[in-house]
Amino acid sequence: MKSHYLCPLCQAPMNVHQDSQGLHCANKHHFDKGAQGYWVFSQPKKPHIDSRQLMRAKHFLLESGIFTPVIEALQRQLGDLLPSDARLSHLDIDSGEGYYLRSLDGVFKALGLAVEQTGVAEADNALFVAAKAQPEACLIQSQLKTLPFADDCFDLVSLFDKPLKGKEPLRLLKPGGTFVWLSPGPRHLWQIREFIYPNLTEKGGEPQQPKGVSLVASERISYSLALSGEQALTLLEMTPFAWRANDKIKRQIAQQNFESLQIDLYLTLATKDA
Repeated sequence: MKSHYLCPLCQAPMNVHQDSQGLHCANKHHFDKGAQGYWVFSQPKKPHIDSRQLMRAKHFLLESGIFTPVIEALQRQLGDLLPSDARLSHLDIDSGEGYYLRSLDGVFKALGLAVEQTGVAEADNALFVAAKAQPEACLIQSQLKTLPFADDCFDLVSLFDKPLKGKEPLRLLKPGGTFVWLSPGPRHLWQIREFIYPNLTEKGGEPQQPKGVSLVASERISYSLALSGEQALTLLEMTPFAWRANDKIKRQIAQQNFESLQIDLYLTLATKDA
């Protein structure tokens, strides 16, 4: 039986073996789902791997509801866009420990949608946590630069709080399919970033739209959180700003209390042009 996977070794289309449910290509490369609950298609040479302590801190912080306004906006926007009787395939790129994958599963169920979910990430320890929390999702370890899927194979592709790089997200999206992108606004984590950038000034606005899509909706989600310094540092570690913070800056952040930390995000929904 044909699948939408491409062999990570030779890029040939892969078929599903009926008895074992493993994947194989014409060049006799074979892959089985691991006992840890996810598929290993390729192991990046230098994936970013969080310590067990940081993984646990991220999990607890995310599950505490700090991004509830984002999930509520997703449900509102997707409810307006997706037909209620749809059967969809969803890919979350760089899904990490699976918070947004799980959250969208809840959104889909609340909307009465039947959705087959796939998450792809590089770090094996993050995928292990995701597989434990959501065993029904299809989780894949793969390098992100080139993803192991055929063109135009997903109805919905999401990218959360990550920069949009390369053509892979839109290559995998079906014509007419929905692209969901959550990106930082100009005031996002302002009080933390002031420690990193001494002369911080507000720049930018709505994110630039990629070519080949038509904008459906754009919503700015802004609110504030009360976090301890350790929680703020954990939140920083989930962002592209983290690599700019040296050990001295991290110690300074950890010693603070953030009574009104700004969250400023853009939620963008677009459809792929035919």
